[in-house]
Amino acid sequence: MGDAKSNRLRFASAVSDAPVTADAQRQVLGALSTQLDGHKVDLVIVFVTMHHGAALKQICEELQAALQPRVIVGCSCSGVIGVRRELQEEPGLSVLAGVMPGAALQGFSYEQIDWPAVMDAPSALRDTIDLSGDPNDTGDGPRAIFLLADPFSTPMVRLLPAFGSAFGDVPVIGGLASGAAESGRNRLVLNGVEMRDGAVGVAIGGRIDVQTTVSQGCRAVGEPMVITRSRRHVVQELGGRNPLMALQHMVARLDPGDRELIQHNGLHVGRVINEYKSRFGKGDFLIRNMIGVDADEGYLAIGDTRVRTGQTIQFHLRDARSAEDDLRMMLAAQQVHGEAAGALLFSCTGRGTNLFDYEDADAMMVHDALGDVPLAGFFCAGEIGPIGGQSHLHGHTACLAVFRESGVSG
Repeated sequence: MGDAKSNRLRFASAVSDAPVTADAQRQVLGALSTQLDGHKVDLVIVFVTMHHGAALKQICEELQAALQPRVIVGCSCSGVIGVRRELQEEPGLSVLAGVMPGAALQGFSYEQIDWPAVMDAPSALRDTIDLSGDPNDTGDGPRAIFLLADPFSTPMVRLLPAFGSAFGDVPVIGGLASGAAESGRNRLVLNGVEMRDGAVGVAIGGRIDVQTTVSQGCRAVGEPMVITRSRRHVVQELGGRNPLMALQHMVARLDPGDRELIQHNGLHVGRVINEYKSRFGKGDFLIRNMIGVDADEGYLAIGDTRVRTGQTIQFHLRDARSAEDDLRMMLAAQQVHGEAAGALLFSCTGRGTNLFDYEDADAMMVHDALGDVPLAGFFCAGEIGPIGGQSHLHGHTACLAVFRESGVSG
């Protein structure tokens, strides 16, 4: 296979709803083999619902034997995503396979990592993730880091800032394994080794572009306001006023439909990531839940450990229409980067049919924007993706990573 086509980036994906694991494996491998047409595979990423969870290691071994990738990684979940298809709370197997001749790849795991040491010295992550041994490494380090983690054992809120300290603005994308209600039941696999806790991932560098889209599914209401007094995650003064009174004043000016949304879905708070901007719009806010109100003092508690005096916040609403509008708008930006080769989608378990009144919503919106691009993904117990150059753990969010030939993006 010496033709130019064989030296180009290409992906294949397949999804199966077969309830019997052997049937799902056969369907997926058959579809992948047809699409790959004998090309050598470099990376395989696997997502299985809990119906196939006990067989994840075996599924990965079968795919490893058939496709012989350099790295194979996967996790269990409550639902999987494929091209134009989402399987929630039913059997599902979804796989993305990449032919990546110019990419540097390194799989890694943190099953046995000394978490406190990493938090104290994030540079230790650079010892774990080092692409310099790959002949495709260009010396620029990772272009992107994909991370799959067990939510019960991985201190993600503290781990992601450590990644930021170690790798700067390199995007970390992925999600928390879902489907298990207790510790020890989620499954993670890296290169044939199965784990029940910790995290696995793959760093990608070399001659490849990875663009990300993070849709938090909200729309802003009211006006941005500056926190003028706070303590930890509690806002004690907002724009020089009692925070609860400022909130009530804002709500009173909303239309009846928005006030009803607040009654049903609650209210969210967006914290500005980059305070140096003169104006704030979509993509400038990190959305967090408002978790409590002190009616006597008028204080507001926000589910964000990084709330500080002097920061700008704005209240946000979330509903199906806002989520759809936001994702479609964010995906429009992906279209300017040129033809996509493959994609991964990490969507919240609260999305899908739990949010939209029709099936396959996020998958169809990605298809509408990118076309028949090979796609795999899963419904997460927390989504990982960058906002304002920093990677965060999100909720109710869709995080998309798109692979393109190096130099294709504009």
